[in-house]
Amino acid sequence: MSDAEGVLLADRAVDQAQALIELGRYEQALPLLSQALAQAPDDDWLHCRMADAYYFLDQHDNALKHARNALGLNPNNVYALYRLSWLQLAFHDFDGALKSATAAANIEPDDGGILYTLAWTQYHNGQLSQALVTAAQALELDPEDADLHRLLADLTLNAGKYAQAESHYREALRHNPEDALIHSNLAKSLQAQNKIAEAAEHYLAAVKIDAADEDYRNELFELVHHEIMDQPLQNRDKALSRLDPAVRYFYEDQLNRRGFMGKLRITSIVSLWLLALGVLMAFFTWVTGDNPVKMIRFVLVVAFIYMLLFLAKVALQFVRQRKSKAVTTNSSPD
Repeated sequence: MSDAEGVLLADRAVDQAQALIELGRYEQALPLLSQALAQAPDDDWLHCRMADAYYFLDQHDNALKHARNALGLNPNNVYALYRLSWLQLAFHDFDGALKSATAAANIEPDDGGILYTLAWTQYHNGQLSQALVTAAQALELDPEDADLHRLLADLTLNAGKYAQAESHYREALRHNPEDALIHSNLAKSLQAQNKIAEAAEHYLAAVKIDAADEDYRNELFELVHHEIMDQPLQNRDKALSRLDPAVRYFYEDQLNRRGFMGKLRITSIVSLWLLALGVLMAFFTWVTGDNPVKMIRFVLVVAFIYMLLFLAKVALQFVRQRKSKAVTTNSSPD
């Protein structure tokens, strides 16, 4: 076979491999890429393609080797730096990932995908404020990018900017209405703003999309349960009736499925355990004939602990309300 024929076969193999990678058939692409690399071992782009295929097959060691090979051949290969940064994130090498993403951004400062990666590496290195700035810059380049809206939503949620997170999650949801995680995170941002009814509806949407995920079911149950139990006893049925019928039926079904202890609040559980201990102590006091003063002291301790828990709950509710009001009145971008 002549050199020209070998190059032609390699080019065909590359074209086929590229098509397979775009179809997500990475395992089938690997032998074709290997065939092409045998003809052109110093082609940094081919090493990037190999890194991609191995990355999506979760063979990160092989992917890392080819990404580094690509950079060894061309230190300014932006895509190799991009892939390397995601591999370093996978290996929890957050400092290395930040360096790789920063180097890529220095070469291509107007690439939204590079800035997206840089924002994530900044976040994983504890640079939340800088990650927010970088993600906002990326969104300016492509305002319709759903992944960037989701990234900004996640970052602003972690930053406690719940109104902004809500806005970005809604935009991400417009592009991906069947994404259960977006529904769940949107519900968290709504819950933080005390928009309980709407938060419940989005938790329910997550449950419907991914019924096998117990986390979504538990999040919805806990949200509704806490909201109902926070009401005075005489108002609980009325509060339940104000919820969307589907949410109400879900809650009632879950309530019937859960054990008795699972239906109680933490203060009630503690009180029951302390009451049980008190009954046992009273019994042994009666059997042994000890001074009942010990029993009276124990009851006072129980009452004191219960009062502390009650005050802690009231304080927590007050802080949540203040925080919700502060977010609502300061929801404009920094």
